[in-house]
This record gives sequence, structure tokens and C-alpha cells, in this order.
Amino acid sequence: MTAQPQPVHSLAEAHLYLMVCPCPECGRGSLKAAGARPDGLRLSLRAACGACGRQQDYEFVLTEGTWPEPGSEAARRINTTGERSAIIDVAGWLTLFRVILEGAGKAADKGEARMLGHEAAQCLEEALKFYSPDSDLPPAEAFFSENSRRLLRDHPEQFTRQRLLGMRHKLPTLRHMEHLIRAGDAGGRSRPWWRFWKQR
Repeated sequence: MTAQPQPVHSLAEAHLYLMVCPCPECGRGSLKAAGARPDGLRLSLRAACGACGRQQDYEFVLTEGTWPEPGSEAARRINTTGERSAIIDVAGWLTLFRVILEGAGKAADKGEARMLGHEAAQCLEEALKFYSPDSDLPPAEAFFSENSRRLLRDHPEQFTRQRLLGMRHKLPTLRHMEHLIRAGDAGGRSRPWWRFWKQR
């Protein structure tokens, strides 16, 4: 069990943290929540490693508000504030963006694809919160681990603000995505928007 409850802005952020958190036993991952136990603003999640099967409890605390009803529109929101995450760094958000967007492209169900695409776009927005308008690279404190800092040293071009803004520009707005999810209609596009990364 984690010694200190991790601050989160939503249940979604807690689950996404587990997706990018390596297993403390085998160092691989990813972790998947098997059960949630909310208690006031605190939340306990039992997570199992997809590689070795080890289970561990993780504790989170909601920074503000209340836990939304499962399956509600509010439950799909990662962070409605301007604050950046304290537990997922910029490299983690970009990893989540890529993995979830690829999942959206492979989803057979249009409704699931829309929801995954919406989640991926939010991850990109969370990554952008680490940047200042006058710098094209995020500050050192935007990277929480040595592995993330090594990624920056080896591939700085992957972390430029201009690159992230370019990816965001190719996506519909979050409001438009939410409208499509509510309407249950993909809008009749012949090429799903969540496959934009395949356009060269």
C-alpha cells in the first residue's frame, strides 16, 4: 500500500496513474484496478499487475469536490481545474495519449471509440498544463522520474510544445467530442477523427 494518499482530481486520474505506474514487484506493468473503495474524499484501489499478477492497494485523495457517479459524464472528466497533475508527469500523459488513442482506433464499437478518443484528448490537455507560453520545452519539474528525464534527454523533439499543439490542432474540441458522445453519433465521417496520427 502506498504510504501517503496520492492527490487526484478525479477517479479517472487515479486509474490512469495505475496505467503508467510500473509494478513495484517486476518493474513492468501496467497496473489495472480490480476494486474501488471510496470513503469520503479518500479512495482505495486494489491493483493487479498485468505481467506478474501481483496485487497491491493504492490510496488516493480527491483534491476537491466529490466522487462522481460511475458512468456519468462527470466521471469521464480527468481534471476540470487548471492545476497540473501531481502524480502523472508530462511523459506519462503523452504515453497515455498515444496508448489510449491507439485503443480508440482499434475499437470496433463506435461509442467506445468516441469515449477513448475523448479520454486521449484530455491526456494531451493535461500534458500541455506543464508548459509555459514562453518555452517550447517543459521545465525540469515536469518530469517525476529518472526514466522520464532520460526520455527528455534522448528525444527532446518528442516534448516540444509546438508538437503537442500541432497534435491538438488535428483533434476536434473536447466540447465537440462530448457532444458526439451524448448524441451517440459519429457525425457520418468516412475517416474516424481518432486516426489522425496515421495521416502523413
